[in-house]
Amino acid sequence: MSSEPDNLQILISKYRTMDIYELEANIDSWDKESDCPTQTQNLLIAKNELEIKYKERQEQIKLLTKSLTSSSRAGRWISSAKVVIKQLLKFKK
Repeated sequence: MSSEPDNLQILISKYRTMDIYELEANIDSWDKESDCPTQTQNLLIAKNELEIKYKERQEQIKLLTKSLTSSSRAGRWISSAKVVIKQLLKFKK
């Protein structure tokens, strides 16, 4: 029985714990010294993990943008409502 799948899972777990910048730096250095099939396979796995991290980051940016846009819109509605109420109170006096 081979321990290759276990080693592969350990490697993937290691890459998943790295942040984007750390993974990019490691990929750059590994890219220069990739001279055997195992290193090439590890490099491909690392690049795949980096791509996943980029996609997750883009999804987070979209959610944050949507949230900010929504809260900004709600803030404008509240401000507008306050102005209208103030105007109505002014006319009542």
